[in-house]
Amino acid sequence: MTKDEMELASDFHSRIRGAREEKGLSQEDLARMMNEKVAVVQKAESGSRPPDPILNKFSKSLGISLLVESVPNSHTVVASEKDRQMTISDAKGSDGEAVQRKKTKKKGRRLGVSRSGARSRR
Repeated sequence: MTKDEMELASDFHSRIRGAREEKGLSQEDLARMMNEKVAVVQKAESGSRPPDPILNKFSKSLGISLLVESVPNSHTVVASEKDRQMTISDAKGSDGEAVQRKKTKKKGRRLGVSRSGARSRR
């Protein structure tokens, strides 16, 4: 399998935590084994995606696989007009011609600005 066919598992953070606890390591011990900061381990276990080199360090240190086969997204769903559910405008009885009027905002005075505008400094 090539690198393009693999993607990070959605539960990578629980895999890391589970393997660490199974080996009886603390976050500090694992960070020391990987030669990284403790914050890196904490962020990864909380679900923040680390860069690929750090993912490789987790895999080697804990002896786990964090990558899974990627599923191609070639299936697309196209909905027809018949499958459409009823909307509020359908219930009101409009003939499909939705006339949208843009609300005109009354131009009011801004607070903190004088009516005469900014004064020039001389």
